[in-house]
Amino acid sequence: MDAQMKAMLGIAGFGTTKQKKVKGNDVGAISKNTTVKYRQYMNRPGGFNRALSPS
Repeated sequence: MDAQMKAMLGIAGFGTTKQKKVKGNDVGAISKNTTVKYRQYMNRPGGFNRALSPS
């Protein structure tokens, strides 16, 4: 049953691309550098159990 299903779908097997060169994977035009915005959870003015500020 499994062999028939694999043959019908054209699945030969599964592998991995770890530590392998993938053709066409080196193209790309976007390099977006974002800064991380940290939010203070403890020791905030106004107390601990309140909504976080959007900053």
